[in-house]
Amino acid sequence: MKNWFLDRQRLQRASQYFVAVILCALILCFLLKLWRAEPRMPFFYLGDSLLHSMFIKGLIENGWYWQNPSLGAPNTLEMYDFPAVDNSVAVILLWIGVITGRSFLTLNIFYLLTFPLVTISSLYVFRQLNLSYGPALFGSLLFTFLPYHFMRGETHLFLSAYYFIPLVVMVLLWIASDRFSDERKRFGINLRGKKFILAVVICVLVGSNGIYYPFLACFLLLVAGISGAITRRHVRPLALAAVLIAVTFVTLVINLAPSIVYLYKHGDAGVTHRSVAGPEIYGLKISQLLLPISGHRVGPLNALKNRYNDQTTVTESDAAALGLIGSIGFLVLLAQLFFRRQDRDSTIADLGILNLFAVLFATIGGFSSLFALFVSATMRSNNRISVFIAFFSLLTVAIGLEMFYRRRCHSRTGRIVFHVLLGFVLLIGILDQTSRGYVPPYEHLKSEFESDETFMRANEALLPERALVFQLPYVPFPENPAVNKMVDYDHLRGYLHSQKLRWSYGAMKNRPADLWQREIAALPVAEMVQSLAFSGFSAIYLDRNGYADKGVAMESQLRETLQVSPTESANGRLVMFDMTDYNSRLYMQYSESDWQRKREQTLHKLRLDWRGGFSNLESSPEKTWRWSSSEGELYLYNTSQRPRRVSLEMSFVSGYEQFDDLIISGLISDQLKTNSTPVLYSKTITVPPGTSTIKFVSSGRRVDAPLDPRVLVFRIENFKMQELD
Repeated sequence: MKNWFLDRQRLQRASQYFVAVILCALILCFLLKLWRAEPRMPFFYLGDSLLHSMFIKGLIENGWYWQNPSLGAPNTLEMYDFPAVDNSVAVILLWIGVITGRSFLTLNIFYLLTFPLVTISSLYVFRQLNLSYGPALFGSLLFTFLPYHFMRGETHLFLSAYYFIPLVVMVLLWIASDRFSDERKRFGINLRGKKFILAVVICVLVGSNGIYYPFLACFLLLVAGISGAITRRHVRPLALAAVLIAVTFVTLVINLAPSIVYLYKHGDAGVTHRSVAGPEIYGLKISQLLLPISGHRVGPLNALKNRYNDQTTVTESDAAALGLIGSIGFLVLLAQLFFRRQDRDSTIADLGILNLFAVLFATIGGFSSLFALFVSATMRSNNRISVFIAFFSLLTVAIGLEMFYRRRCHSRTGRIVFHVLLGFVLLIGILDQTSRGYVPPYEHLKSEFESDETFMRANEALLPERALVFQLPYVPFPENPAVNKMVDYDHLRGYLHSQKLRWSYGAMKNRPADLWQREIAALPVAEMVQSLAFSGFSAIYLDRNGYADKGVAMESQLRETLQVSPTESANGRLVMFDMTDYNSRLYMQYSESDWQRKREQTLHKLRLDWRGGFSNLESSPEKTWRWSSSEGELYLYNTSQRPRRVSLEMSFVSGYEQFDDLIISGLISDQLKTNSTPVLYSKTITVPPGTSTIKFVSSGRRVDAPLDPRVLVFRIENFKMQELD
């Protein structure tokens, strides 16, 4: 009888989660009009959605995402500078991808899967906090269908996977209320208790969930620990918070270990460097939390939000909107701060503290700005803490509903009326949190997708397997502003629709492969084409959206040089020039040894990268120069297997008549005196294979240039390098 009763309880609990998932699926189908979707096409075919599709395709083809030989041709894409994939998500994507074998289908399946996963995790936490099924289901569905979920979408796929957030909040509340305490144990902590073990597991999971969620979780763990220690007058909550922060941090470091090792060996290329202004630009705004969503279904509310957006700067923080019901919970949490805490176990009071510090940290000009100034500016988009705030707020509303239910709904009729009204309010809440604009433009997507797909397949059939394709215009990877009408990651379309070609796009920014492509693309067209032929390229791909004249001038020169007409996509955007005949004609002009020598010279020319305090090159008819702050570094990349002898010639100039010290270290060790009169310097050096650096450190004062925001201390004029071998 006892086992039957337990099985019945388990069956009842399972049925509750099953009902929640079914409701979630039905609501999602209605909101996105999924009956109009085609599974093989993404819901968003632009920007970061293409980047995530590239990650997924790389996972399927290569087993993981750190390296992709199909991108960055003639080299290989190495992602160590830009670890933008959450490993916990990557494992799920890999499983789905192995089954489907298609990147876009895998992308869609995972994105849709995030909705029921959020429903399940939030419902579990609500039930663990002793809420009855009605209020718990109400809160979990509203949390699932946040504007944040739709506005992040497939563009910010890994942010859409916020199903660990409710579990983290549960741990925060355990710490703040000292739920881990056990007076029978030493120090009052049961390290073998179920709650502690579960908390550690949750921290390991969230530590594998990218960078932002672990970072924000650690901050809130610290707040919960301090709050619990002060309220309970015991150091135990703070000690537990410190342990869980350490677990999260160590997990994050382990996940980032390949990047950390790579950067230690090869130096920082500055791919992910952020400005301290980032938290100001992408910070949280209370107004955006409380105002209606953009594109609201109710006309006056939509007009109100449009009026706000038209007169302010709108960034991704627009996705932070809580909706009407979430806003009520947010305001309740702020209001309760005015009242003295009477109940030591008050969840509302703990949520109020967490909510307050979440806002103080992430708001524009908040603690996150100070963190960027004094520690690191890497974490710029701290508005993403809004998903934590949303859960705090909706949990507060659910607790309020639970209190009303228990105090007022004693009769069967009262309970029925309560749940009917709760369903009605849920419907209003979901409609308030969502917009018709969240429905993907399926017809437009289909037209553009099929045009690219047909174009790539046709060209793939013409070119040899593993043929190299050079893509124009040159666009740095990753995170680059729009190039005319080309947005970031548009060049990935070729790779995503091909199976056997290798593409030039995807060489990591500021690394040797990227410097090579930048140099080749800047050559006169005839010289560029010849260099590509020596380097083994078989085709040139051109995106007309990347040119102000729609590529007319570039196409004309390519036609003249290659003496062929390109193939063209159905929508007229993409063209491909086959270099096969040109390569054959060029090859006939050289002996085998001369051809190999040309190939070696083209592929392995010594390349330079000015970093640190160095600015971009400037010029006049008489000279060229490059300013630096007090410290600057010159990276020399020798991608060949042999040492290279080169002569360097340059002049050093500082800003004032008095002499300053200039110390040169690294591949060269020297010390000079510089002033406002150019000091000529020449040196013959041997550059070994791999990466070498020359560091310049000046003791000079900053040049007085009020209209120039740069720190200018010294400059290098008329730099020349000549290879002697």
